[in-house]
Amino acid sequence: MNSFALKIIALVTMIIDHMGAIMPDVFGLEFRVIGRVAFPIYVFLVAEGFRHTKNYEKFLLRLAVFALISEPVFDLAMGNPINFLGNTNIFYTLFFGGAAISAYKYIHASQPHGAKVLGLFVALFLMILAELASSDYGAYGVAFILCMYAIKPLKFRLAAMAIFCVWQHVTVIEFALRGVLFYSPDALLYLLMIPATLLPVSLVAFYNGERGVGLKWFFYASYPVHLGVLVVAAFLLN
Repeated sequence: MNSFALKIIALVTMIIDHMGAIMPDVFGLEFRVIGRVAFPIYVFLVAEGFRHTKNYEKFLLRLAVFALISEPVFDLAMGNPINFLGNTNIFYTLFFGGAAISAYKYIHASQPHGAKVLGLFVALFLMILAELASSDYGAYGVAFILCMYAIKPLKFRLAAMAIFCVWQHVTVIEFALRGVLFYSPDALLYLLMIPATLLPVSLVAFYNGERGVGLKWFFYASYPVHLGVLVVAAFLLN
């Protein structure tokens, strides 16, 4: 499975997830369950992109530009006032994660001990910035991206991905188990989020390292465009 196939899976499941998030009265919790597939794949692919890119600066610039372009429509979709510094979209997280990768690369490229310490502090600072900006997945997302880059052997990356996926849903597991005890009708769906978020681990295991069809700008633009379409759809259905 090449990166293009993984991108298509991530895009489709992300759209399904946002359908459930933006129009919960129309699309049930099942859509949010399916949506658990998207983020781990995007994390893996962004780390792969930084692993193979010849120009870190252009990659980071693209992420930053689309973070800013996407923010107004993201805020409208999520019912938040437009704010470029709070409750920010996933491109902010990807940008901070990419910047943390750059800091990590600097650590390994620099020989003096002080430079390595500085690089570590920069990476931690970027995690704090992600939290301050309330970006999607926050510091957790930045750490996830950095680990997917820093860990070289694929089998160890898969193990780390599984740990991050379960870690993200610890509170969901607790909530679901309480629901089972009290016969909540949604308890089973919440429990299904765990195998759903682990599915990307199996998909990435078949990754062959090949790029496949490019369509770089299509995948960037699809984020703000699909959110805009869902905002209009939600308005028309209300």
